[in-house]
Amino acid sequence: MAVTEHEATALILDCRDQGESDLIVTLFCRDLGRLTCIAKGAKRSKKRFVNKLELFSALQTRYRESRTGGLALLTEAELLESFLELRRQTPLYNTATVIRELMLMATKDMEGDDSLFDLVIWALHSLNDGREPTNTLALFFIKFLDRIGYRPHFSTCAACDIAVAPPQIYSFSHSRGAILCASCCGPDLRAAPPVSLGTIKIIQAAQDQPLDRLHRLHFPPAIRREGLQLLQRYTSRLFQREIHSWKFLNLS
Repeated sequence: MAVTEHEATALILDCRDQGESDLIVTLFCRDLGRLTCIAKGAKRSKKRFVNKLELFSALQTRYRESRTGGLALLTEAELLESFLELRRQTPLYNTATVIRELMLMATKDMEGDDSLFDLVIWALHSLNDGREPTNTLALFFIKFLDRIGYRPHFSTCAACDIAVAPPQIYSFSHSRGAILCASCCGPDLRAAPPVSLGTIKIIQAAQDQPLDRLHRLHFPPAIRREGLQLLQRYTSRLFQREIHSWKFLNLS
């Protein structure tokens, strides 16, 4: 029986050596979700895979599924976008690596999500085109949590449901994924640093902004730092693990 080849538009999330000449490539595909393939002879390739199987690259791929349930076989790759600057500039690489780690944490094999794929492409293009890295990361992070079904709640207190408004003081509950006003906070949250109204408002705005207009939002540095730290702690709690690449970010 002939083996059917499939096509997929994909981003490279991981690439590692396998023996002397092969590569194991983890892709995030628009229609398929995560897909791990073996690229036979890729390290010695002079044409088929040369300069294509790099982290963050966008590809049009062809692959064959394994008959035995093992790794798919990557047979062809056409480079759509190299995102070369992400591998040339350390701040861009560090930011893109956080995005990559979040995607590896949150996605599963054969669960496609075209809106999440479009979001990652948007973020990588933004970084590659020279937009401020941590502002791009903050905007990506907000939309990412929404796309994977864990959108944090910032419009009202999660306990009393009263709308956010000054002069009330708020804290963020990582267990609830929501803010609580000072009146509703337990003893543990009363001791936590409050979340500024500026951070709450700009996260709300980003949550409701369509992707093609997201760049209109710019976080002031202090709000960007506070927002990113809040989102990082929330996500680490969700997945019960640290974001290891976070330590390489410069949030100052």
